[in-house]
Parts: sequence; structure tokens; C-alpha cells
Amino acid sequence: MISLENISIGYHKERPLLSQVNLQAGKGEMVALVGRNGSGKSTLLRSLLGLLPLLEGSCYLSGVSLEELEHKNRALSVSYVSSQVAGLPSLSVRELVSLGRMPHTGWLGKLGKADWDMVDRIIHDVGLDMYMERTLDQLSDGERQRVMIARALVQDTPNMVLDEPAAYLDIPNKYELVRLLSLFRDRGKTIIYSTHDLETALMCADKFWVITDGMILEGSPEDLGLAGLFKRLFDNSGIRFDLNSGKFSYTANSKGCVALSGPQGEALAWTRHLLQRIGYTIAAGDQAITIEVQPGEKHGWQVRKDETVMSFDSLYNLARLLNEDK
Repeated sequence: MISLENISIGYHKERPLLSQVNLQAGKGEMVALVGRNGSGKSTLLRSLLGLLPLLEGSCYLSGVSLEELEHKNRALSVSYVSSQVAGLPSLSVRELVSLGRMPHTGWLGKLGKADWDMVDRIIHDVGLDMYMERTLDQLSDGERQRVMIARALVQDTPNMVLDEPAAYLDIPNKYELVRLLSLFRDRGKTIIYSTHDLETALMCADKFWVITDGMILEGSPEDLGLAGLFKRLFDNSGIRFDLNSGKFSYTANSKGCVALSGPQGEALAWTRHLLQRIGYTIAAGDQAITIEVQPGEKHGWQVRKDETVMSFDSLYNLARLLNEDK
């Protein structure tokens, strides 16, 4: 559990980034910290870890004041993944991940069999088995970021803080990261992470901390949505949140209505996605443009427009016609 009481953060007491902040992340909760670049997300995370001094107020980790925790006990209470990619080129993946066990060892820092078993298990969980003996200079930025996440998991703390953990990850690995963090959340960890990826955060976060207009709002994503927060965040930006799909989309200029028909399946779904993406509204009844998805093993589309019938074998070519027409 992490609790912030009346804290002010920043670099100058006269000009704090955020003031009188009261927040809480309970046991077994995942909190997504969101906000624009420069709003203070990294500063907040570094402050609640003690890496930056609080200007005012107190932070509590599992009920103990941060100021009262010695360095070793702090390392046993909370682990941290920075947004900066590790620069330790001579260490192997297994060696770097094993550093997460150091707070649990004696003063000699010697790891036992149970420690190495945990290291190997976490390496497997994050999908780094084939990279285990590689040095960090042989990895991509995304792979190195996964190594740092594995090191934090090996640290085996009740609280975990991550600053933009998905920044260097490709799309499949972003979703895999969400799955992995959710797994450890379900085992009782308190997880706080900053992100710009609202769609994945909406899928898994129990609570949002949203920095906006010099203050920070707290609540479940659904409660914040009901309060109109997401709409306000994207006012005049051309971006809207679709409540039905749970996705954000760019609102293109409307190009008219089309009638769409065809057998249910992927071809129909992707055709609908294309039409909405390029600015068409799908409506029932007689329309100037009618698109029919053709059944069969090979995808095809028949378009009726101005008494002309045309056939297409790809959505790209269909879109070219619709875009050139406007």
C-alpha cells in the first residue's frame, strides 16, 4: 500500500508542480498515472520513492513513513523501473536480473539456489529465456526495458513503481506487459505506473491518477469517464473516446453515409473500420454509395455508386476510390 498525504512536489518550494496532493494505492491495486508531457508524472513517481525530496507532506509505504525507512528496508518495500534504458553493456541478462535479489542477501551479496530459481522463473515469465546469456549491448531498447522490469519483479517487493514501462515496447509486448503486471497485481502487489497508452490502461487499471490543469484527480477509469474527464481532456483535439468500443479515435471530417452489407466476419468488421477511419458514417436504407462484402475464400467488395457498379479485391483500392471522390 502506498499513501501520499498533503504532499507538494517539484524543484522549488515557491513554485511546486503539484501541491496538497492526497492519493492512495491499496494492496492489490494497479494505478495508471496519466498526464501530458511535462505535467509532473516522473517527478511524482521519483518523489514518492524518495529519489527527490518532498517539498511538503509525507509518503507512506505499507504504513511506514518513507523518511523512517533505511535504504535496505526501502528496497525491500518498493521496486522501481525508470523510463531510462539501462546502460550496463557488459552485464548479461541473467546477471542484471539477479541484482534484484541483492536486498534479500547477506552483506556478501551471495545468491542461493532459491534466489537463482526465482531469477530464472521471472526471466521465463517475461519471455527472455533465449536472451539469458546475452549482454545488454546485444539487445534492443525494448528488450533491455523488459530486462529492467524482470529485475524489479525479482526484487519481490509488495509495492512496484514503473515510469513509462511500455515506452520502448512494440504493440504485442505492450499487451504482454499489461498481462504480466495484472498477474502480479492479482497476487497482491500494489503497482503504480505512468503511461500515455490510455487504451491499455482502461483495460487493466483499477484506478487512474490524472494530472491536469495543475491538479491531480483520482478515481476508477469508469468514474472519471462518467464525470466527463476524458471528454474534457480531448476537447478541440479531434480525438474522441468511443464508449462502446473502449477506444480512442480521431474524428475525421464527415464524408457522407454509406450502406454496408455482407456476411458477418472479419472482412465485414475491417470494412467497417476502414469506412469509419476515413470519415464515412454507416447507415441503413438507401444511400448514394452501397458497399457489399462478397462471400468466398478470396475477399472481394462490390460498390454501387451513381448507378455504376465496381468490384475491388482490396480495401486499399476501395479506399482510394472513396478518397478520390471527395
